[in-house]
Amino acid sequence: MMLTLQKYFRKFIYNRYLPRWVVLSGDLFIVIASFLLAYLLRYNFSAAFINAESQGIQLGIVTMAYLGAFLLVKPFAGVMRHTTLHDLARISFSLFVGFMVLVVYNFIIIVFALPMLWLIPLSVMIIQLAAALVLMSFARVAVKHVYDMLIKPDSRAIPVMIYGAGELGHTALQAIERTRQPYYLPVGFVDINHSLQGKIKSGLFIYSPDAALRNVIKSRGVKEIIMAISKERVLQIETERFLDGCVKQGLTVKKVPPVEEWINGNFSLRQARNIEITDLLGRQEIKLNTQQIQAGMEGKKILVTGAAGSIGSEIVRQLMSFKTGKIILLDKAESPLYNLQMELHRKYNGSREHQVVIADITDRNRLERVFAEHRPDIIFTAAAYKHVPLMEEHVYEAVNVNIGGTRNLAEFAVKYGCSKFVMISTDKAVNPTSVMGATKRISEIYLQKIASDCGGSTSFITTRFGNVLGSDGSVVPLFKKQIETGGPVTITHKDIERFFMTIPEACQLVLEAGFMGKGGEIFVFDMGKPVRIYDLAHKMITLAGYVPGEDIKIVETGLRPGEKLYEEVLGSLENTHKTHNPKLMIANHRHVNCEVTGKAVDALLRAINSESAEELVARMCDLVKEFKPSNEKYRYINCKDKRQELLVKYIESRKTRINGVNGTRVLK
Repeated sequence: MMLTLQKYFRKFIYNRYLPRWVVLSGDLFIVIASFLLAYLLRYNFSAAFINAESQGIQLGIVTMAYLGAFLLVKPFAGVMRHTTLHDLARISFSLFVGFMVLVVYNFIIIVFALPMLWLIPLSVMIIQLAAALVLMSFARVAVKHVYDMLIKPDSRAIPVMIYGAGELGHTALQAIERTRQPYYLPVGFVDINHSLQGKIKSGLFIYSPDAALRNVIKSRGVKEIIMAISKERVLQIETERFLDGCVKQGLTVKKVPPVEEWINGNFSLRQARNIEITDLLGRQEIKLNTQQIQAGMEGKKILVTGAAGSIGSEIVRQLMSFKTGKIILLDKAESPLYNLQMELHRKYNGSREHQVVIADITDRNRLERVFAEHRPDIIFTAAAYKHVPLMEEHVYEAVNVNIGGTRNLAEFAVKYGCSKFVMISTDKAVNPTSVMGATKRISEIYLQKIASDCGGSTSFITTRFGNVLGSDGSVVPLFKKQIETGGPVTITHKDIERFFMTIPEACQLVLEAGFMGKGGEIFVFDMGKPVRIYDLAHKMITLAGYVPGEDIKIVETGLRPGEKLYEEVLGSLENTHKTHNPKLMIANHRHVNCEVTGKAVDALLRAINSESAEELVARMCDLVKEFKPSNEKYRYINCKDKRQELLVKYIESRKTRINGVNGTRVLK
């Protein structure tokens, strides 16, 4: 019965607010009480010195003055249970306005020699102002805390700490105090700023990350951490260490989204999202040379191939933020391309000119019609096959698309007078061990060759970077799906490492490099430190609220064909020199013999319909001296020495029937 009444009472006060006239009446009562108190304090509680008639007149004047100020500033308009510093500031301002009205009133009394009986002593006015400010502020804070105790009992509240004691942290605290479902109990702030540590803000102590992890979180039973800091601060060493400690202790970590994502400019705790692995593996914000990029694409028609993919679609999104001419979105993947088209329609509502083109970059006739119709000035090509194990089994497709498609685009770029051609390559092109990596390296070499041949009319630029977080088919979405289905999470090798960057970061650097390059360069990106995939899986399982190895197991499956333990960004025959952007470097690549390269690439592409996978791989070995296939299927190939042997094996495989009469074998 008692619990039912308690529940009913909480529901009753939760859904009701004090009317404004009640709050205004309470404020006027405080003004009157503080005025009488001020008189008593001024005359040392001796009623003999107080003129009742004079005090009565003055009280009427004071009440009218502050009533006018309250109606003007409206300090009674705020909800008392949600009182903030902004509300207290409004109270202070309204009292100050009333005080200034009384000062003017006294000035008029003196100037016009009105009865001194009406003159309010300045000392009484000052004491009354201070008393009213304290009492009105205290009343609101008291109502707020009483309400919190009634509606949000500590026994049901979730202890939470706020990481970041700045303005964003204070905003998060206000959101926590407004939140009723679920109930939160703020325990304290955490901040790496040594000048703030040990101080108190909004009634909460500010701890260092080490102190919070070592003592406070366990002793106070903290269940959640709210990250209320900028993305740059998330990536500081102390913060990373703190987050790792929180993840190991199984805490739920949420983040306050950027201000531009707040609904109607206001933050609600419901907008806080669980921190994800991309937040922990991202890096410092890139500062782009937007003026150079804008100058390079002002009014230009831009073709983006592979526009429906992870990288291509993000390049399109970023291009749309600049003043360009028409943007042509080319891909053969119909559904993803349609989805991107709908997204752009919703966002820009026809204000940005763009056109979707469904086409295959290996279809020369179709591709030439696209170039003839649109005549693009700039090309960003992200169209390629990228999955290493699949391309080991489908060498024809890897060569046809990654090399043949790139050659088609490059040749038409020259023929139709494109000014800039930017190809997106990969770190797997460095000392390649896979078919996919070798095809991308050959594409790089071919662009260097055609850049020399075309006499500078088209600038050919290559950008090379590692894995991007969250791209289609990458390890992060794979692990996420495996975790959602209960595991196990599969890794190929416990010691395997990869470089990671976010999709927006990679695309921003592609744009920067594209308009920084003059032609013939290979830009390599600062990928930061490599990440061990086992550690990545461990963190993702923990962030999902599970215990690695117990709730969800991590299973080692062995390296796949063509896969490396460690990726590289630069080849052994290359080094780099810096650019004005510290995240971009230019590779000093080895010299390419244009005539030999052109003939070899042409021969390779002619051979895809007549030669075996082994023979095609052998040809790629000739083109890329550093290509050392790790796939057992191709590892025995010693390019030139085995070419004749491969040819014999290929011919033998084509012998399909035997003449039973004379015993001779007949080729099909």
